[in-house]
Amino acid sequence: MNCHNKLVKNKHSNLYRSLVSTVLLTNGIFQFVAPVLAAGTTAGQDISNTATATYEDPSGTTINATSNTVTVTVAEVAGINISNDGVLEAPTVAEGGTPGTPIVAGDKVYYNFTIKNVGNDPTKFRIPDKSKVSITGPGTVEKLQYQKPDSTWADFNTAGEDTASVPADGSLKVRVVVTVNSGAKKTDLIEIRLGNTPTNGQDKLRDTANTNDDDVYTVDNLDSSGVTGEYAGVLITAQEASNTQSATVGGSTYAFATVLKTRPADSYDDKGTAKLSDDTLKYDLGLKVESTAPSPSTLIPAALVGTTVKGLTGNRILVSDAIPKDTELAVAPTVFPAGWKPVYSITPVTTNAIAATWSETAPTDLKTVTRIGFVNDPATVTSVAVGAEVKTFTVQVKVKSTFIGTTLTVNNIAQLFGQTDGVPIIDANGDLIPDNFVYDESGDNKPSNFNDDGTPATGVDANGNGLPTVTNGYVPDSATLTATGTDTGNDNSGSGPGGEANSFPLTQAIGSVLNGPNTAPDAIGSTTLNTDPKYQNDDFTNKSSGVLANTKPGDKIDPGEVTFTNTVKNTSTKTNDISLIPTSPTNLADLPADTKITLTFSGTSKVYVWDGTKFVFDLDGNPATKGDQTAIDDTSKYITIPAIATNGTSSYEVKVDLPANTELSTDTLKGYPVPITAFVDDVTPGLGTETAKNTTIDQVYTGFLKMLKESKILKGTGPDVQSGDETFSSNPKKPAPGNIIEYQIKYKNISDAAPSGGSGNVILEASKVKITEDGATGGNNWAQYTTNVPGTAKDSVPAKATVTFFNSAGVAGLDDSTVSKYEDTLNTGEKLAPQEERTFGFQRKVN
Repeated sequence: MNCHNKLVKNKHSNLYRSLVSTVLLTNGIFQFVAPVLAAGTTAGQDISNTATATYEDPSGTTINATSNTVTVTVAEVAGINISNDGVLEAPTVAEGGTPGTPIVAGDKVYYNFTIKNVGNDPTKFRIPDKSKVSITGPGTVEKLQYQKPDSTWADFNTAGEDTASVPADGSLKVRVVVTVNSGAKKTDLIEIRLGNTPTNGQDKLRDTANTNDDDVYTVDNLDSSGVTGEYAGVLITAQEASNTQSATVGGSTYAFATVLKTRPADSYDDKGTAKLSDDTLKYDLGLKVESTAPSPSTLIPAALVGTTVKGLTGNRILVSDAIPKDTELAVAPTVFPAGWKPVYSITPVTTNAIAATWSETAPTDLKTVTRIGFVNDPATVTSVAVGAEVKTFTVQVKVKSTFIGTTLTVNNIAQLFGQTDGVPIIDANGDLIPDNFVYDESGDNKPSNFNDDGTPATGVDANGNGLPTVTNGYVPDSATLTATGTDTGNDNSGSGPGGEANSFPLTQAIGSVLNGPNTAPDAIGSTTLNTDPKYQNDDFTNKSSGVLANTKPGDKIDPGEVTFTNTVKNTSTKTNDISLIPTSPTNLADLPADTKITLTFSGTSKVYVWDGTKFVFDLDGNPATKGDQTAIDDTSKYITIPAIATNGTSSYEVKVDLPANTELSTDTLKGYPVPITAFVDDVTPGLGTETAKNTTIDQVYTGFLKMLKESKILKGTGPDVQSGDETFSSNPKKPAPGNIIEYQIKYKNISDAAPSGGSGNVILEASKVKITEDGATGGNNWAQYTTNVPGTAKDSVPAKATVTFFNSAGVAGLDDSTVSKYEDTLNTGEKLAPQEERTFGFQRKVN
């Protein structure tokens, strides 16, 4: 946001902080809290990283996976940042101000700064004498002060001094007290610089050969100082920083603009079908400019005029609406006020609206539109006056034809961009994104994203760079919706910071469905003999048990029971009874002792236990009681399916219950095979020398997605990488702040692949694979001590996977420095085939 304050700051100033502080000071409750920034990671801190994942087998069972843990240890560095906290006139006559009137000669003005320890160890700051502070313009530095714990202010030593020790991530508030000289007139500029670095650089190495007497820099504590948390050793180098705040004598105005969004009574049209993929939704948008400022603000309301909008000529007022997830623009808008035009953006929706490129020409394919908007025609409408309202802009979206779900919640937020009348557009870096625009989101009736209590929204300048922080207005998931909030009344009555989503749930009407099993009694395995391959005994069904979250490599588990359905077919020329029993695997050690097998057909079940060499019948179904376990030597001890006709089939159920302390398949790299043999019984009970028999293998995996975590260290902006740390391994590493940790997770489906020439086998393809790298849970702490390096998080097969980024609040968003969690998810329909291996990697800069 931007305004003409009594002291109107130029483009170097932090307008948001000034505005917040002005509002609070007016009410006598000065308590400014700066945005929380990442601190230097504590020297000696171990950084631990363990990845987790979830995936599904073909039956829809959700399975967890956990990687090994890699650890790095952080070295000590100093660091300093100086941030601008705003320029304020002294709030009372007693302090030297003239409240309620413009600045005049003789007034006291406070230039507020915060000096922050961005290193990873406690440090002191060297503060210069007040006479060394740089000032230009009609003002005189009277005092250089610091804020004490009781919020009162005290003067620094006139000869300059070291501050008390400040902990890592701690800060010290400092202000320069300036008296406006006699003869100062409107538009005169008074500029203060605290510290002295080129282009106000932050956290720069101090050049001891070229020091300045106005430098502000770090001073390391002696080991003997007794300072809590002081890391052993004294740094011989120092870091310095500076910052500048400027102000101009003037008045104060601001455009309090509100964007409105509702669904009209006829907003929803299901097209008379049950499916959702042809449904449409209609929204009405509008805007108004308030005639009074939100209490307790003392700013003067002004008209709203246009600002820079990429792709368009002239300055425009922009009403923007991101196309909601799983929908597309249904038609080019035809309902909008006179003097306004629809505009279109095909810039990816992850780019916010003021940074996107717009066109007055609709694209040939409306499916490519990511945002629909409306702008004023400067030839007809140049501003929206104080107290005026503009409506109605109508937008219609439709559910994508490719959507296949049965439920969908459509969420979206409209956004408004403009400029305060009389305030010049500032674009300091020439990126065509104005630095001082007016901004609002729909869902409530508070203008310009002001809070419910009338104070400026803290999110307006979340990164502390003096520019409004604009969200992308896109709500892709329930987590984002929760963080955003909802306008439950569909009447712009939402509450909370920022805007609130207009949310509308769609549910497919109940229909009818046909479904059936996929049986394969004639499946072919890998064995190649001269006889009919259908009668070989190595076709298989692979399934997996569940694995609890946070189960680590090397852990042993008690798997849950896994159920299989097998089908038998009578291929003889006569009707036959077919009997079933479990039989020994080829390698007896492949199956752990006390594995329990239950065979069921038509409500009758038989239970067996593997004793390490053979299966035995278990009367009570409890592997722990051995006295009731006997050989499978009587027809009462096995299932027989009666009277299966020639070429007839019948299905039966197999349940496999592996014992406690079973190893993970991701450790052993194999499954646990349970051969089930169907046979036409002869006159001797049990399976003996019968030739009419065939075996299929039900193989249980205790997880089949193996994850291996490795790391290596890159130099980045830190010191040289220690020997051996530059290559990927799971060994501990020791980076320093400024170094970059590159993490790599190898994930592989270790289950058996379909045999060449085989058919009908059921393999384990991992679907819905989602690898979660969360730096703040499950023993991980890397989010606290490292910062995301944008553009480095990638899957080795990027066309088949999507990387999602989350900040510390759990909100999905941009690939920026706030990322504390990554999710690498296979795209819809994509699967990881047996024996297929991929990697997911990302880089983190040590703070």
